[in-house]
Amino acid sequence: MKKYAFLPGALMVVGALLWAALTLRWSMPALVVGAGGLVALGVGVAANWKETRDWFQDPRGVFVINSIISTLLLVAILGLVNAAVGLRAITFDWTEAGRNTLTAESKTILQHLAKDIVLKQFGRTHDPGVDRMLAAFAAENRRVRVSFVDIDSAPQDVKKYGVSRPSTVVAEAGTLFRKIEKVTEPALVTAMLQVTSTNESLVCFATGEGEHGLADASAQGLSGLAAVLAASNYKPERVTLVQGDVPQFCSALVIAGLPGGIAGEALGRVEQYLVRGGRVALLVDPPVDRTVVDYLQQRGIGVGQGVIIETSSAGRAVGAGPENPFALVYHEHPITRGFEQRTIFGKAVPLSITKRDFPELKSVASTGTTAFERVDLMSQSTDFHEGRDRRGPFDLALALAMPRGARDGNLPEPRLVVVGDSDFLANGLITWPANRDFGLRIIAWLVGEEEAHVVRVDERQNRRIAMTEQGRMTMYLVNMGLLPLLPLLAGIVHFFRSRR
Repeated sequence: MKKYAFLPGALMVVGALLWAALTLRWSMPALVVGAGGLVALGVGVAANWKETRDWFQDPRGVFVINSIISTLLLVAILGLVNAAVGLRAITFDWTEAGRNTLTAESKTILQHLAKDIVLKQFGRTHDPGVDRMLAAFAAENRRVRVSFVDIDSAPQDVKKYGVSRPSTVVAEAGTLFRKIEKVTEPALVTAMLQVTSTNESLVCFATGEGEHGLADASAQGLSGLAAVLAASNYKPERVTLVQGDVPQFCSALVIAGLPGGIAGEALGRVEQYLVRGGRVALLVDPPVDRTVVDYLQQRGIGVGQGVIIETSSAGRAVGAGPENPFALVYHEHPITRGFEQRTIFGKAVPLSITKRDFPELKSVASTGTTAFERVDLMSQSTDFHEGRDRRGPFDLALALAMPRGARDGNLPEPRLVVVGDSDFLANGLITWPANRDFGLRIIAWLVGEEEAHVVRVDERQNRRIAMTEQGRMTMYLVNMGLLPLLPLLAGIVHFFRSRR
């Protein structure tokens, strides 16, 4: 029995190594088992010192020792290679269409980043697809770091960034951040450009006609929106439409609420700014002034007479009442690409497209069929009156991109966004993440930062190899059964050949 005294120690050492390999770390129990195994192995060798010395002098013993040392060296080399690959992974894309490779445009942008960026993935578990894409971004530039945030253990971060769904990624550089819910290569590159840009887009807010105040902290004010814009690398600024023209340095002009209407001269200044390549967001509330109605009618936009009433109970779960319609349908547009949240509006006026002379006039967000227009603005009823009220769906937001003519083709493309409510961006509703994100998307499209204009990724065909169940089983047996046995068979053959 004495000659087998080393076996318990050897088994303990092997067990500790397997434990560490399976858990991918040296835990305290594994260290204790490994240390105890080394001590027991030493005791076993000391108890059989004479036999051990004779065994070392035997050619077979020398062969075994050389094999053990060679195996340990091989394991050490493989460990160093894995560590090096973990620090700086080298990947190859063998797909014909290059599905797993970043585009040349993305690589160029990543290689010229001027700031450090952290890409934070939010969720309960890692999304493999998002992990691969973030790893590809981080591999292009050491300024890009990747981290994972558990949405259950970090509620403050979830609230700070307005995260509402797993697999959301936040691109953060310093105090600036952008949120990406539908993670794609163009969306990530766009967000990184926006948070690292040294040029602040100036977003001007019209004052002097009764609009929401930019510094107003009440429920009707826009101080919350101003803070959101500042955190997204936009600079909010107040301008007046009463005393002079709209400054051309404004990247976008926001007119939020016109309770007393707007003077014809002021509306003319807005039109002049728009024609010169300006970008305007016109947020109207019922009842809409006749001057504004006529102006929008010339652009092919119809404005209703009443307010939208939502009869569905879907909004009740988030505190929305009948006079708080929500966007149930988002149409194909750069503003809504990848956006799937429900935006809540205040008292909203229904919009519509009345002319098809403007091919670039697009519906952005609409209600469902459960909404109707209550024409009587003085009524508090939430019941539909046949013959007086109109049934939905209605447009809540429209976007118009005006093509340039040959004479003024060098000017920027004029853009106009019309929303049938201004309260959805006021302090009372801006805390709702969908409202905040929808407002930022409108501003981004107006100033020209939407992802479609930053980097375009062509659709890459995914050619899959179809395999039967028997083929998959055969591949599994070969990979997991036959291939691992080949080194063992080679060792056995070599051992018997050496004995001869």
